[in-house]
Amino acid sequence: MLQDRYGNTLSTSSPAARDAYVAGVDRFIGAMPGVEEAFASSVAADEGFALGHIGLARIRQAMGRGDDAATPLAAARALADGLPAREAAHLNALSLLVSGQGPAAYAAIRAHLLEHPRDAMIAQTCTGVFGMIGFSGQPGREAEQLAFTSMLAPHYGDDWWFLCQHAFSQVEAGQTGPATATIERSLALEPRNAHAAHIRSHVYYEAGETEAGYAYIDAWRRGYDKSGQLHCHISWHVALWALERGDTGTMWRVLDADVAPGRPGGRRST
Repeated sequence: MLQDRYGNTLSTSSPAARDAYVAGVDRFIGAMPGVEEAFASSVAADEGFALGHIGLARIRQAMGRGDDAATPLAAARALADGLPAREAAHLNALSLLVSGQGPAAYAAIRAHLLEHPRDAMIAQTCTGVFGMIGFSGQPGREAEQLAFTSMLAPHYGDDWWFLCQHAFSQVEAGQTGPATATIERSLALEPRNAHAAHIRSHVYYEAGETEAGYAYIDAWRRGYDKSGQLHCHISWHVALWALERGDTGTMWRVLDADVAPGRPGGRRST
């Protein structure tokens, strides 16, 4: 049977659907361009592939296009009967999340990962600054985030996506030295992972390395397409560092071009 990059079996017999789905997952967890196109290609190759449909719904929801998520969400739910247990639980967790049922989604996600820790599309929901833990506003979320990624660490090894998210947990918990080593390992494996670039900038900031941080993220974003999920947010980091350096001209140029409302990708990732 066909599997994803993490060894999870997929209920499609189409190699084209599988390959496009794997590309969609990698692009999504790396905040790379072309996520929606990849998931759309997956369901075009196999309209009966539920995870392709829910992946399409998830990226639209994540990009602030909740209304556009309704059609692929309905298509995914219509295919729920008869799915293998992992895919049924995967579909349920993301369906709850996409439809705005946060507490129920979080409970389903945590339960699912106890059984299937290498389901990266599900693990992703609770990682990083925009995840359900990091964005919760709850006291102690930094410790909870680190506990979450530490629990997953034995299952991922030197995976580029996981390492960058574990680095974020470390730096948020004040472990700047370990976070530096972890994020460098991630970037060595996949330097165009936008989440890793974003987290690298956080590590530079926490270490007080303004000049190195500004130079790194300003150079990195020049090759990052504006359709990428984090383009707006990374540009905001550049503008903040320009302000800190006293370069208000660059700050306003970046804000006007890449952060202000109405610009391509505008403010959906912030």
